Amino acid sequence: MVEGKRADLRRMGHEQNNQYKRTLAFVIFLIAALALITATFLNPIFMKGQIRTSSNQAVVVRQINKNFDNLADLVGARSEDDANLLANAQTQPIADHVIDYSLGIHGFKVNNLDLANQILTDIHKGIDKGSSSGAQTIDSKLKKQGTNAPYAVAKAFNLSVVTLGANIACLLVIVNIIIIIVTIITLFSLLNDMRTKSATRMLIHDIAAAGMWAGFWVILISGLLAVVPVIFDVDNIELGFLLEIGSSVFLEYVITGVVMYVICAIPWQATSAK
Repeated sequence: MVEGKRADLRRMGHEQNNQYKRTLAFVIFLIAALALITATFLNPIFMKGQIRTSSNQAVVVRQINKNFDNLADLVGARSEDDANLLANAQTQPIADHVIDYSLGIHGFKVNNLDLANQILTDIHKGIDKGSSSGAQTIDSKLKKQGTNAPYAVAKAFNLSVVTLGANIACLLVIVNIIIIIVTIITLFSLLNDMRTKSATRMLIHDIAAAGMWAGFWVILISGLLAVVPVIFDVDNIELGFLLEIGSSVFLEYVITGVVMYVICAIPWQATSAK
C-alpha cells in the first residue's frame, strides 16, 4: 500500500511538472509573440523601413495607384488605365504619412482631414512635368477643386478605414504592453513556484524545454502566415496588400523562432540526464 501511495505521488508530481512546462511554454510564446507584433507591425519606424524593401515597394506602389485611380474618377480625370500610374518616389511620401498617422501611441482619432491634406501636398509635390499625362491631369483637376480637394482625397484613399485602423492599432499597442507586463509577472511567479519543487539543473532544463516549444510554435505559426499570399490570391481581398507586406515580416519571425529554439537547445542538452 505504501508503494502504491508513493507511485501515486510520483505520478501526480510528474503530471504537475508537465503542466508547469506547458504553462511556461505558453507564457514564453505569448511574451515573444506580443513583443514581436508590437515591435514590428505596430511600430511606425519599423514599418516605414519595411515598405522600402524590394519585395514590398511594388505592393505599396500598386495599392496607392489603385487609390489614385479612384481619385481620377472622383475628379473626372479618368483616361486609359496606365496613364495615371505614380512612380515609387511619388508613392513613398504618401505611404509614410499614412503609417505615421496609423501606428504608434497617439490619441483617439476622429478627423482625417489633416492626413488628406498631407496626401494632397504629396501629390502636388510629386507630380511634375516628367510625370504621366494622366497624373498631371489629376493634379490640375485637384487644384481646381479648391477646398473640396481634401474630401476627394479622403474618399479615394478610404481614409475613414485608415482612421478606424489607427484607433485599433493604438489600442492594440496599449493592450499588448499591459498583457506583456502582466505575463512577465506571471512568468516570474511561475518560475519561483517551480524553483521550490525542482533542483536547479532540472529547473534550467524545463525552462529551456519550454523555450524550445515556444520557438517551435513561433516558427510554425509564422511560417504558415508567411505563405498565405503565396498560396492564395489576395489581390482582390480587402486589405490584402497588408498580408503581402506582412509575409516578409512573418519570415523574420520564423528566423527569430529558429534563434529562440537554438539558444534554448544548448542549455537543454547540457542539463539533460546522462
